[in-house]
Amino acid sequence: MKKLSLLMLAVALFIGCQNAPQRYFEESPEIETVKAGIKAYEAQDWESWKANFADTAKIYHNSSKGFTPDETMGNFKQMLANIDSYGFSENNAEIEMIVDDEGKTWVNYWNHWRGTTKVTNKEINIPVHLTLQFIDGKIVNEFAYYDTAPIENAFAEIEKVNSMPLEEKEANAKIDVFVNEFLNKQNAAVLDDVVADDYIRYMNDVKVAENPAELVSGMEVFFKAFPDFKITNPHRSSLAGNSIFVHWEMTGTNTGEFDGMPATGKKVKISGLSRIHFNGQGKVDEENVFYDQLSLMQQLGKSLN
Repeated sequence: MKKLSLLMLAVALFIGCQNAPQRYFEESPEIETVKAGIKAYEAQDWESWKANFADTAKIYHNSSKGFTPDETMGNFKQMLANIDSYGFSENNAEIEMIVDDEGKTWVNYWNHWRGTTKVTNKEINIPVHLTLQFIDGKIVNEFAYYDTAPIENAFAEIEKVNSMPLEEKEANAKIDVFVNEFLNKQNAAVLDDVVADDYIRYMNDVKVAENPAELVSGMEVFFKAFPDFKITNPHRSSLAGNSIFVHWEMTGTNTGEFDGMPATGKKVKISGLSRIHFNGQGKVDEENVFYDQLSLMQQLGKSLN
């Protein structure tokens, strides 16, 4: 009789376990969403990354303060501006989904984030743990835990390098190449030795380029419109704070389309001022260009309206 009772108890327990809802998953749509989000983050495809989150989602990174996906995206972009390459390990990832006692759905992700800094070429390796809560297929809460010290130390080294004094002779030699070879001879090949990968250009306070390729494409508009484009009479200030101010004159004949307008055949001459900043490696990383756009258009017989 005792053996029969034990057998019946075992059967009841077995049946109860069989009927219990599944709480642990190694595969699920939510897990695939997290994997896709990681890939979008690595590719800096921010629209795809953001699409995984609910409109009211909050993201907590080593903090009790939650940020929106847009705020987090801005923080990512600011941080990654100092990173040359980065991503999560393909071989060390661990991921699971659980449904807790309250019926809440969570995905846990463990991996190593690796990155290489710009300027210093320093490698960073940080273990990362993510816990993400899902409702109706969207992330409503994300909690991330990782050691920020390696990143902070690496960025401090970049700042130290960028603040190192630059030889004035070296800086002026780079400006000579930039003006004489790139601008006046339209030879973009020389930019590799002159312009930093994270180069930024502003024209009349409007950002027009965020890398050397965008600088080249932006200047091609002027080169095509004014095939005899030339910068003359550059007068320079002394080097101060790794910056040199250059006062210049631009001359050219408008024989090509310019800003959607047909060629006028007219000659132009305008003057401007450029602030050229060098990083710690002696390359131009920021340029602020100011010129009288109204005067240029008037000389072409056009207006800004």
